[in-house]
Amino acid sequence: MLRDLGFALGPVVVGAVALSNAGSDFTVSLSGADLPAGQAAAARAVAEAGGPVAVNSLPPGAPGSAAHGLALDALGSGFGTAFLVCGVAAAVAAALTAFGMIGIRSHRSAPSGGAAPVPPDRDGSPESALAG
Repeated sequence: MLRDLGFALGPVVVGAVALSNAGSDFTVSLSGADLPAGQAAAARAVAEAGGPVAVNSLPPGAPGSAAHGLALDALGSGFGTAFLVCGVAAAVAAALTAFGMIGIRSHRSAPSGGAAPVPPDRDGSPESALAG
């Protein structure tokens, strides 16, 4: 159940972190960019409506398309941060798993004769487990 929850929430969390950071980075880089006023205003309007993904998907020559590079850099930075968060979460999960396994030993070791032991049946005798 926890694995399925992780499969469902993982992409959502990664996308939220990535796009949030990308939006912030794009806004900052757009304000300091050397773009014509019309292109910058159009890119800002598109970014407000759809974020840097929308700016990056503008066709060449469209108003605001001069900010493609800024949007692509912002998205790369956002996803880089998101994958760093994933790496830290994986390291924490591995450490917790290793810590939780301290003292756990395998109970399935075979005896020195090489034959695996027969598990007892409900009444406790191995013979009844073989007969039935």
